[in-house]
Amino acid sequence: MDKGISIYFGFDSDIEERVKKIKKAGFDAIITNADPRFNNQNGDIKKQVKLCKKYGLKLSSLHARYLNNELKYFFENGKIGDKLEKNLIRDIKIAHKFGFRCVVAHMDGENNYIGIERLKRVLVYARKYKIPLAIENINNNNALDYIFENLEDEYLKFCFDSGHQHTFSPNRDILNEYGEKLVTLHLHDNDGTADQHTLNQFGNIDWDDLAKSLAKYNPVSLDYELLLYSMPSNITEDEALKLCYQNACELEEKIKKYKTEYLKKFYEKIHNQ
Repeated sequence: MDKGISIYFGFDSDIEERVKKIKKAGFDAIITNADPRFNNQNGDIKKQVKLCKKYGLKLSSLHARYLNNELKYFFENGKIGDKLEKNLIRDIKIAHKFGFRCVVAHMDGENNYIGIERLKRVLVYARKYKIPLAIENINNNNALDYIFENLEDEYLKFCFDSGHQHTFSPNRDILNEYGEKLVTLHLHDNDGTADQHTLNQFGNIDWDDLAKSLAKYNPVSLDYELLLYSMPSNITEDEALKLCYQNACELEEKIKKYKTEYLKKFYEKIHNQ
């Protein structure tokens, strides 16, 4: 399985040095954001892609641009909703141009047919360019539930965020609810009190339980979305990368173990019929 990490993971270092270190740590891929507000931090998308190709990193998911206070307008008529729709289409085109595997989107608002019709128009481009649109579980999953209940499309997929699940939806098993649509991951940990985007060592997610669930579905890149809002201040950039890669490798081994167990039970059941 590929192992990826966000191109920005909590350290404001030179972007080329950062990409070089990501590769040296063992990662196969990066995830990044289409929002030009992060250009000063990471360089524009063209530069990021160029550096990834230079150092042999694959392009996993591209996060669609958004502002939290504007998300609700996707489900309303008006100029802001029109802009959000156009931005999603633009980001799908960018993902296609540079070779990302999918586009990840946040959805929120008062659920109604306006948002569904907007998504139908966006998915025309997703199909045209063969770029899945993955709806991410966030702090409010009403829109996610509404979309999957009212719209079926082969390019409408799911992005599972482990930290959001743990903090915002501890009483729901969102991964197993929508795992059949899973196409990409945002992996990170927290202590359950806030969305800390930290490493496994500094949170309390049950990663063994998560591995059991992931083993049930089609394999996807193990992509970590780190921002490191909560960790010891003495951890260096190199140490954070090393710890994250170790976490990814341990998770991969757990997934392989449980997948083997599931397959064994499946074939035993077939044999005994």
